[in-house]
Parts: sequence; structure tokens; C-alpha cells
Amino acid sequence: MLRKILSFFTALATAWLLLGVLCQYVPPHVFWPAGFVAMSLPGALLLNLLLLFLWLWKKPLWALWPLGLIILFWGQHNRYFALSGSSEVPQETTEQLVNVLSYNVRVFNSYKHLHKDDPDLPEREMKWVAEHPADILCLQEFYHYKGEAPYNSRKRIGKDQGRQVFVDNFLVNRVGAEFGLAIFSRFPIVNKGRVKFDRPTKNQVIFVDVRMPNKDTLRVYNMHLESMAIEEKEVGEAVESKIALETKGRSIARRLKGGFVARSHQVRKLLEHIEASPYPVLLCGDLNDLPSSYTYQTLRSQLENAFEEGGNGFGFTYNGKLPIRIDNQFYSPELELLSFEVLDQIKFSDHFPLQATYVLEQD
Repeated sequence: MLRKILSFFTALATAWLLLGVLCQYVPPHVFWPAGFVAMSLPGALLLNLLLLFLWLWKKPLWALWPLGLIILFWGQHNRYFALSGSSEVPQETTEQLVNVLSYNVRVFNSYKHLHKDDPDLPEREMKWVAEHPADILCLQEFYHYKGEAPYNSRKRIGKDQGRQVFVDNFLVNRVGAEFGLAIFSRFPIVNKGRVKFDRPTKNQVIFVDVRMPNKDTLRVYNMHLESMAIEEKEVGEAVESKIALETKGRSIARRLKGGFVARSHQVRKLLEHIEASPYPVLLCGDLNDLPSSYTYQTLRSQLENAFEEGGNGFGFTYNGKLPIRIDNQFYSPELELLSFEVLDQIKFSDHFPLQATYVLEQD
């Protein structure tokens, strides 16, 4: 009886796994249910792993099937759990090192409700970002207000630290405060711009070309793709009762669908722009999608992922109860990753910062 049950779940896990991987290649704007199937893929990976141990206990020879699937789809597991280990960053080198920080700063906690229990939080976060030693900073949910010294982020992170800056705003409010994306660089910025999407959105992708000391040029993208638009408390409320599950569950599903579709359009435009780049590419930011998604797969088809190549553990980047990795750094093959770390001890925002060091290989 137990063997029949295990056989059924083995067949289920296999079909689920294959379908989930296949759906990573299906644009949600063409067939939106594929987004939900791809999102469920971690469940198939866990079920197959569990079946491996159960078969080892019940009938070891049959464990070869789930083991084979794990080996065949190891790249999918590596997107969620890595034991890569990073190379040691040399103290002295003639190679061109690039130190990068990418971070969703949550408008530096400038809203009162974000710092009501910790009035010093905005200042501590701003100071930490400004004094970080990175050569390049890619900041999402950026906030600047020249009229209030603590939030004069262009000056504090840029001019005062010897960095050039490119800021692209999606909103400037009535008092002149700016909201958007920012890239700060200690290397000269020789070109800058925005990736244009087909549809109106407050989400953005910007880029700069920076001239390295060895005269090579690197293109750096900072992205903040369409939000999932889901609050943690909504998920909790939906789980608590049947009524909440029916009402909030439908609302969450509608917003997830909208996000899948919007990001699938956005990532296609982004990839077109990347493919046209005359320079090696570094892409940082808030993907707002899981590693099993069409969005992630589209970028991963052309670029390496820093967590997969140099991360350790699960690499969760959301500072909350949801164990997800939605912030990323991708890079061209011309770059070599030396170190990568999710700074989960830095808890100013609802996202953890990502820092990495790369070597730009000379021509």
C-alpha cells in the first residue's frame, strides 16, 4: 500500500516538476496560468527531494528516479539554495575590480509610519548607504529631498563621497521631493538613459555607462520591475479563515496575474536593450519575481546570476516573514564574480542589500 502511495506521488512530482520548468519559458502575457505553475515549482522540488529519502528508506533502488531528477534539474535547486563559496578578493591587483551594492532603500524610511518606533532609523540608513565603500550603488525606491538635510541623498551619497549620480524619477511631489531609481558611481559616467516600456507604469529600468580606469566601459542597469502588490498581512489573513481565503485569495490571485503579465512585457524590453549593449553588462535591482519565474529565466538565459555563482544558503532578500529571493545581480560572461553576499544583518528596509565584487576582464 505504501509503495503504491509513493509511486503515485513520484509520478505527481515528476509531472509537476516538468510542467513547472516548461512554464518558465512561457510568457504570461501569452498564457497567464503559466505564471502560477512556474511559481509553484519550489513545491515540486521539495516533494521530489522528500520522495528521495522515502524511497531510500522503503526501496533504495527506486530512489534512483528522484535522484536522477535532482541531478537533471540541479540548476533549479541552485536558484533557491547555493553553496558556491566566493573567491577571496585580492588586496592588491592590477585587474579592474568593481565593487557593487544594490539595495531597495524603501524611500530611506522617510514616511513617519516607517520610523515612528525608531526616529533615528532614516538617518542611520542614509549614513550606512553613504559610507558604504562600493564603487557603484544601485538604489531602488530612491528618495531625495534637498529641502531637508537628512534626506539630501544626492549630496550625501553622491558629491560628499566622490560619486557621480544619475537619478530618474517617476514622481516629484508638491514640495520637490524625488522618488525613483538612482545609480551612484565613483567611475565617470559617460552615458545614461532609461529602458522604455510599451505600457505606462511607475516601475523603471535605468542604465549608465561608466568608464573604468583601464579605459574599458561597463554598462550598469538598475531595475525595479512591476510589484507583486501583496502585503504580508494579506497572506496571513487569507490563511486564517475560509472566508478570508475566498475573498482575499481571489484579490491576491488577480494582482499576481497582473504582475506576471506586466513583468513579462517589461523583461522582454529589458532583454532587447541588454542584447543591443556594446559593453559588458551588470544588472542589479528588485526583480519582484521568484527564481522559477519567466522573468528570471529570460534574464538567466543571457546572463549569469551572482547568487547562483557565489551565494551561500537560501539567500532570501525580503526582510519579512515571506522567505523569498526577489532582489538580484546578473552579469555578462566578460565579468568574473569574486564575492557575493546578501547582507541580512542590515535591516533598515524591507529588503536586504546585496554586495558583490567583480573583475572586468581586459580585452
